[in-house]
Formats: sequence, C-alpha cells, structure tokens
Amino acid sequence: MGSEEKKAQKRVTVALDSENLERLEKIKSELMTSKSEVIRRALPYLEVILERGNISPQGLETILDLRYRPDNLIFDIGLFQAFLDEIGEGSDQLKEDIRQIGKEFYSEYCDIGIIKPIECLKRLERTNLYTLIVGSDDSFTLVPTIPEMRKFLKVFFEGYLEASPNKGEVRIVHGKIRIKINKRGNETS
Repeated sequence: MGSEEKKAQKRVTVALDSENLERLEKIKSELMTSKSEVIRRALPYLEVILERGNISPQGLETILDLRYRPDNLIFDIGLFQAFLDEIGEGSDQLKEDIRQIGKEFYSEYCDIGIIKPIECLKRLERTNLYTLIVGSDDSFTLVPTIPEMRKFLKVFFEGYLEASPNKGEVRIVHGKIRIKINKRGNETS
C-alpha cells in the first residue's frame, strides 16, 4: 500500500448549530488554519476524554484550571497521607492558615463567577479531596478521601463561609463533614 493511499482523505459533511459554528470559526481564526484541520486536531483530544470516562466540558475546564495554576500541585494520595501522618493534629497556626486560605478561596472564586456554595463544593470535589453528597440546596455531606483530612477540610470550609454572605455550620459527624447553609446573611442558631 502506497503512502498516497494511507493519506487518502474522505470528505465529511457536518451540520452545526450557530453556537458550534461560531466556536469552530473562532478556533479556526485563532489557529490560522482550516475548519478541517481544527476537526482533525480536536479528534485525538476527544478520544482521550472518552477513554478516561467521558468528562464534561466543565469538569475538564476545572481540571485544567487547577492543573495550570502555578499555586496548585498534583500528587499521589499516599504522599498526602504521609504528610498528614507527620503533621498529626496540626498546630493552631496551621489551622488558622487553612482558615485564611478558605477565605481567600471565596474571594478568588467570586472573581471567576463561582458564588454559590454548591458550585464551590462541586469544583473542589474534582481535586479528589472528598466525595460530595448533596442533600438539598443548603445541606451537603463531604466524605474525605483521606479520613485525616476531615479536620483540615472543616477548618477550610469554615473560613470559606466566614468570608461568604452565606452563613452556615460545618460539623464533623461520624467521619463525614456536614455543611448546613443558612439563609443568606442569617447567623447559625
């Protein structure tokens, strides 16, 4: 079989709605290439995504946001567990630092349009620190991937809520973190 036969291309017609056509035109302009080349370049990425469990565009965007920020790390849970074992209970200063980081997250998330607690919880769930269970619009349960993380996650979310107009309560109950959001601006009773 000659190289011409291997490289033979078939013409394909695709029907696109206006939103996707606009998206294709934008990418075509950014890459300064043809629409066909955009599709050819996109297919290997789509194939990888489908092989990895069909992640949503929002999920992929979150993962890429977290991955490409220089202030984030990706490492094995076993390594994280070793750090937690060494830290133990953690000092009061460490807990205060984690609380402050929670407050800063609220501010940073507001800057990118993540306002509601559920949006924050779903976004951070993609880091694999916990599994999120949504009880209702204002009641959430977090099951930490590493049990020793629960006390630090609790402090983090307390800080997050302190900075937020959404006041609430963060408790550890039977190894899980329970977050109950009160109506906007109301204090916990």
